[in-house]
Amino acid sequence: MSAAPAASVGFGVRFLAMAQVGADGGLWPVVVSRGASVLLIAVVLAPYRSPVMLPGRLAAVAGVGGAVGTVAILLHLAATRHQLMAVATVLTALYPAVPVLPAPAFLHERLTRRQTAGLVCAAAAIALIALR
Repeated sequence: MSAAPAASVGFGVRFLAMAQVGADGGLWPVVVSRGASVLLIAVVLAPYRSPVMLPGRLAAVAGVGGAVGTVAILLHLAATRHQLMAVATVLTALYPAVPVLPAPAFLHERLTRRQTAGLVCAAAAIALIALR
């Protein structure tokens, strides 16, 4: 299985699991979610049998990415508990745009017309939701 379908399955499983959590669950769903992520990464890396070392800058980027992911899970959990799933679902569906946005600045990539059109449509969708 390639990375994109595996990530999609992971997102789906997490969203289904979070939907089952009651309001009295506290922050345990976030702790379990992050723990499962670390465990899955460990299982995937185990066959390589060599230590995975990240240079300082990459380790910092990975740490920031993990922190942003944790905040995203916290916000999704809050939306679930406050019955804001219509908004949360739409914004979650925009997740694929997140890596596309910084690519021109950091990786000097050029956006294709299709990517640009997709980002414009996503921005328009967010604006229409906000106006509602």
